Amino acid sequence: MSPVPQPAARSVGWLDQVPVTRTLLALNGAVFVVQLVLTAGKSLMHLPPAEALAFGASYSLATVGENRWETLVTACFLHDGVLNLLFNMLLLWQAGPLVERAVGSARLAPMYLVAGVAGNLLSLGATWLQRTAQVSLGASGAISGVLAAALVLGWRDQGWRGPLTQAMVRWLAFLLAFGVASRLTGGHVDNAAHVGGALAGGLISVAWRHAHRYSERATRVALGGCAAVVVACVAVVGWRDQTDRFAGLTLQDRDDATNRALDEGRCRDAHDGLRAVERLRDRLAPVSQLRERVEGICGHVGGR
Repeated sequence: MSPVPQPAARSVGWLDQVPVTRTLLALNGAVFVVQLVLTAGKSLMHLPPAEALAFGASYSLATVGENRWETLVTACFLHDGVLNLLFNMLLLWQAGPLVERAVGSARLAPMYLVAGVAGNLLSLGATWLQRTAQVSLGASGAISGVLAAALVLGWRDQGWRGPLTQAMVRWLAFLLAFGVASRLTGGHVDNAAHVGGALAGGLISVAWRHAHRYSERATRVALGGCAAVVVACVAVVGWRDQTDRFAGLTLQDRDDATNRALDEGRCRDAHDGLRAVERLRDRLAPVSQLRERVEGICGHVGGR
């Protein structure tokens, strides 16, 4: 009797057994498609500031002045054009599976979110120290955390001269050098977000217990918690868009809207606009000239 043929072993693909990495790649791509549809294609190469704020970009003045802390999360899933998306997803595709297979999905997902938030927080702090305003978005802070985590894992297993360690060092160095070069040539790459995300990812991965794996139940709890945080933050952004007509306006846009309301004799709108400006600006410097103009034409404005 001839032997029964056995099925050939299926080769393991690069994205097999890494559900969090696959989900993040798909989610970032899906959000970009939504951006394209809702902006009628305007965001293909650049997402305009008004649309970026409406989608949940982190605007430093609003994050502090209006307590829009949810945007520290939602900004991690937005991208300023297709090139920004493709570059970030290439890095995630490279490093995500390495980290997820080494430490498990229950560690990658929370670390990704924490690194993204940390990057946006450092960016926020940098703009406040410079007394400027900045709209920040993109997954690069979170992905810098993934690269740093892969670097730490490579160092633990292979030492500094190991191929994984060296590959992650090169990617991080390229990311930071690209950001510096872009800034010097007038670009708007958020270097602080890269540094903050990398520091958070590196510190978190140092604290991971080597070879420890979470149970399936603990993994489901961790992933469910991360999903709940993202959904809640998206819901808050949507609620603000529906209830605050100034939510998608920068400081300059609010100032222009207030002056336009004054010129057209719409005092109630001018009062509302002034309060919206002051929510963003008063912690840096009072907007006394605008307040004097509004009160001179429309009377006293209550509240600040």
